[in-house]
Amino acid sequence: MTKLIAVVGASGSGKSSVVARLTAGDEGGISVVHADSYYRDLSHLTFEERDRVNYDHPDAIEFERLCKDLRSLKAGEGIEAPVYDFSVHNRAAETQAIDATDVVIVEGILVLADPSTVELIDKIVFIETSLATCLKRRIERDRTERGRSERSVRDFWETRAAPMFLQYVAPWRDRADLVLSGERDLSAAHEQLSAWLLADTSQ
Repeated sequence: MTKLIAVVGASGSGKSSVVARLTAGDEGGISVVHADSYYRDLSHLTFEERDRVNYDHPDAIEFERLCKDLRSLKAGEGIEAPVYDFSVHNRAAETQAIDATDVVIVEGILVLADPSTVELIDKIVFIETSLATCLKRRIERDRTERGRSERSVRDFWETRAAPMFLQYVAPWRDRADLVLSGERDLSAAHEQLSAWLLADTSQ
């Protein structure tokens, strides 16, 4: 039976990087669902309106579809997950096929912000990283990949990302089955997660 493992943490905590390392050398035993892919379709809004949406609030995620897809994976059925285009703040036309492997990683900031999703998750992994480090990474990433100024990233962080993390994500740290440090060497977090998953799935 497919196990669903949630990997959560603040924006910039290293979640995606750790998961990417985990699946890079995998032989097909692990699939990944990115919760960010389930941001709602906002085609009815202009780009300027979409740019003002708070994507760090649970309302931004289409949990109905996410839960439906997670139930399918848990039942051993593959899914066609949406693909999100961050450059235009909207869903892309294409979808991504995801297989129901033995382990499915569900990665994202808001994975556990909806009770229906929490009910489907088998284990929780929390990536613990200081907010100062997370902000530094967000500035570097958003300036390089999304063309944003440092001031706009800081404003976004202070008014949206950090408050939403503290409200919806941080409380799960004490309920996690595994807490990993994403502060410095992410290869260490990857190795610990890999060993933990191996031990868990062999039980």
